[in-house]
Amino acid sequence: MPTVTVRDILRLALPAGTRVVAGVSGLTHQSTWVAMLRATQPAFAELRGGEIVLLSVAAARTLDPGLTLQTLVRRLSLAPVPVAAVVALGTVTSEDAQVAERARLPLLQLPNDSDLREVEREISRLFGDYEAQQERRAAQLYNLLTQRSLSGDGIRGLLNTLFEYTGQGVACYASNGELRELRAQGSTKIALKTLRPTSDGDSSLPNQQIWVETIGSTEYPAGYLALAGASLDAWDRLAAARGAAALALEFAKEYAVQAAEERLRGDFLSSVLAAGSANEIANLLRRGEELGYNLALPHVALLCQPEDVNQTELERILSNLQSEINRRGVAAPLTRRESTVLCMLPVSDSALPPRELAEVLRERLNHDHPGIALALGRPAAELSEWRRALEEADQALSLGRELFGPERVLAFSDLGVYRLLVLLRDAPELWSFYRETLSKLAAYDQKQGGELFRTLEAYFNHLGNLRATSESLHVHRNTLLYRLERIKQISGFDLNNAEEFFAIWLAVRAHRVLRTMQEV
Repeated sequence: MPTVTVRDILRLALPAGTRVVAGVSGLTHQSTWVAMLRATQPAFAELRGGEIVLLSVAAARTLDPGLTLQTLVRRLSLAPVPVAAVVALGTVTSEDAQVAERARLPLLQLPNDSDLREVEREISRLFGDYEAQQERRAAQLYNLLTQRSLSGDGIRGLLNTLFEYTGQGVACYASNGELRELRAQGSTKIALKTLRPTSDGDSSLPNQQIWVETIGSTEYPAGYLALAGASLDAWDRLAAARGAAALALEFAKEYAVQAAEERLRGDFLSSVLAAGSANEIANLLRRGEELGYNLALPHVALLCQPEDVNQTELERILSNLQSEINRRGVAAPLTRRESTVLCMLPVSDSALPPRELAEVLRERLNHDHPGIALALGRPAAELSEWRRALEEADQALSLGRELFGPERVLAFSDLGVYRLLVLLRDAPELWSFYRETLSKLAAYDQKQGGELFRTLEAYFNHLGNLRATSESLHVHRNTLLYRLERIKQISGFDLNNAEEFFAIWLAVRAHRVLRTMQEV
């Protein structure tokens, strides 16, 4: 059987809310059994040392008016075979605590509604079967946590309960590792504030051992629960597992509320995008105000698209995005679309500019959704322009991802000449222009596996600067000159001619646009 310490009894047998009023240094004392105050003298049967002494202050005074708690503590500490700790029900004075502290004898005060016989049974069970009592205590903890969740105590209330049952610092985090709630003190509090969990298991920070449990599915976690302290044991991990299970219910409740709000706000956003008449827009303005949106402000369409598009991933993105903008105090309608999440961000002088906010959001979301792409349209001054803003964000996403990759926010305003080319990509004139200028060069490169097209793009990107171009391509200047001459021979265009230079520059941009249609 494992060695049982006073600390074990405090956490695994005594009622939640029991206070250590003195003798903290003695919590590591080993204990062998429980001794209950008798109704007749002598107050205790023969003590053999190492007992947990359980007593009622009022009952002791009834037995002997002179038998105060400090008298009992003094006698027990001076006994030839000292006890492990004193657990008292009733008033504990500062004098009682001082006597216990001088004797280095742990003095614990039970909650006023405690049943001493039940406490005695719990301690006896711990001595009889340590592991079974651990499991029993864990089941009690889980039942209490679920009851408090149903009572509406929320995440904070659940963490308070875990703190009481374990004596360790506890913290709850969102799925992206952001801290949501915390109950801890001193260096443990600092450690949990520093922590940003991404998976379960052991971790450590200076002077702190940390155990992290996933809340919900390990594949798609709803969040994380962490316990931290100078040392953790099997009970801490067991309590963390039960705590994470109870928090999963709390998160599910939050998700249900968020889902209802999502439907409401998503319906509102869909209605705005479908609105046509002035009466519809006027009604939507009133409805938006009721939902907490300041629709007098311009809004920017922000689209988020994961690398792997599926409904589960879109739901997670929507939830994480909603949490992040809520944390920043931004009231913005969101909705989940077929392959993206749409958010209409308000533009305010007192807030971050949309581009900067989008960059911050991309950095946050990329932590949980690697490869996610974000795209922005131009500001829409009125509700009637929201559809146009969405179309621009769609264009920025589809074309910008192909042109620039997902490692930055893709903005419609950055597309430049591509905005015109996108409008023309279905026009026969653009295809004819492309074939007359670059089709031969593209076909040659494809057949030969050459580098001429990439060389031409680099040349334009560096504004015709030979040194910068050769350095970017990691080739010698003479190699670059040879390639440029081959480009002239194959395409028939002279890069030293201003008109032909512009024509082939435009054709390279057209190539990028037409490539998004997988036709070139």
